[in-house]
Amino acid sequence: MQGDKGMKLRPVIGAALCLFVLTPLFAAVVSDFTTNAIGTAGDQFLLEPIGARGIAMGGAYTAVTDDATSLYWNPAGLSRVSDTSGSLMYTPYLAGINYQAAEVAKRVSDTGVLAVGFRSQSYGSISQTDINGNSLGSFSPHDYVAEVGWGESIPDLSDNNIATSMGVSGRWIHSTIVQSADSYGGDFGVQTRIYHGNSYYDMGITAQNIGQGPKFDAVQTVQPFQLKVGGAMYPWKGVTLSMDMIAPEQNLVYGALGAEYSIPIDKTIKVALRGGINSMNMESSDLGPVSMFSGGIGFSAGDVSFDYAFVPMAFLGNVSYLSLNFNLPSKSKNQIP
Repeated sequence: MQGDKGMKLRPVIGAALCLFVLTPLFAAVVSDFTTNAIGTAGDQFLLEPIGARGIAMGGAYTAVTDDATSLYWNPAGLSRVSDTSGSLMYTPYLAGINYQAAEVAKRVSDTGVLAVGFRSQSYGSISQTDINGNSLGSFSPHDYVAEVGWGESIPDLSDNNIATSMGVSGRWIHSTIVQSADSYGGDFGVQTRIYHGNSYYDMGITAQNIGQGPKFDAVQTVQPFQLKVGGAMYPWKGVTLSMDMIAPEQNLVYGALGAEYSIPIDKTIKVALRGGINSMNMESSDLGPVSMFSGGIGFSAGDVSFDYAFVPMAFLGNVSYLSLNFNLPSKSKNQIP
């Protein structure tokens, strides 16, 4: 029996190791995955994350995500929604920018979960001038995203030791600077949970922002595609440790580490402490190493939770993310626990 389990696990573990090794190598040899491509993609707003829990954990969330915010992190995570999940987030960002997001996910079958979401970002009022410096009044740039996603447990790739799910999402993006433009894109992801005795660990991979960017005037851009590979382990009760490797099409590969410690107060109330490291800004001489770190706290009572994340951005200021979430209890017997 143990030999059979080992044989079943080897392909999954081998594939995961290959992905972790090949992702940075792929990023190193493809020219668009370098700093030479910075500024060549549109729809940069799509890279702004959703959900204070994942943000507090440094963005190392590809394998961990399991609620409505999976619509951003990895659509395969939608398959872990028990019955109904929702999230509202508000962020007073830097320089007067405001960022909001709302997502709802609903289990519609024993194996499938449907989700819809909306994101918006506004940049305030900006003075407009012509090439001679003459005032033309002001304009108010903004971005809107409407998206839909599906997460599906795959019984043919699952058994008592392995649970596999896949997900896909599609989105419409409307961007306005002075002129307006529309674009379309989507994500694809996979999650695998591997059981080992009384414990388990997770792996995930997702390709984000697949599609063309907006076309202003005669210039057609691409969306900020990125490939993420992640893993998570749960060494002690209430402890989550996670890691992601991210290969963005327009920059160098970077990594993220996250940790969470959930403390039960009573049967229905929990407090969670979170922290993370994201190396994306490690080489930035302007922001410095402080911008690599993030932290936060979560408080849950029954089906409702409140999450807060804090991200320092050096001289630019500090960013706080606030999320209100609900996750209704399970009515299905076949989703990942």
